[in-house]
Amino acid sequence: MEILLSILGSLASIGGAIWAYVQARRSKTFAEQAKTVRDELVERRKTIEVSKVHSETARILRLVSKVGPTCTSTSVKTIRCHEIAQEVEEYTRLLNEQSSHFTHVLDSQARKLCGDLKEDIVGLAEAIDFESKKKFGTSIYYKIDDFMPLVKMVFDEKKERQPIVAS
Repeated sequence: MEILLSILGSLASIGGAIWAYVQARRSKTFAEQAKTVRDELVERRKTIEVSKVHSETARILRLVSKVGPTCTSTSVKTIRCHEIAQEVEEYTRLLNEQSSHFTHVLDSQARKLCGDLKEDIVGLAEAIDFESKKKFGTSIYYKIDDFMPLVKMVFDEKKERQPIVAS
């Protein structure tokens, strides 16, 4: 009887070990799936934030174009350049805030752009005559326009890395 109980106990112990092993493998699989989902969510958040930079860059270009290369002395008369300068200043803050989502090259270009825009922002905010408004507006426009392809490239790369979700 003791031998039978010993054998049953050993079998139960082996069965428990097998059960624990199976559960451990399932737990590992679930943990890996959770990590994958978390990584996808982080990547989607970064894509959304880069998308925000892309759309904000396009918006700022449209806004600055009012005092950019094609503006005329007539069209600039009613424009409040200090408001445009404030918008560009907010844009540079957004770039600095979101630069962690950029590649190293784009991050350095974003920082360079922000530095290059400082004098132009002040100049546009203080501009009174048409020539000054056009000079600073055009400078801002071309600097941001040169930066746009880099933002678009990062945005496209982030979109392309997004997994396709089947419904």
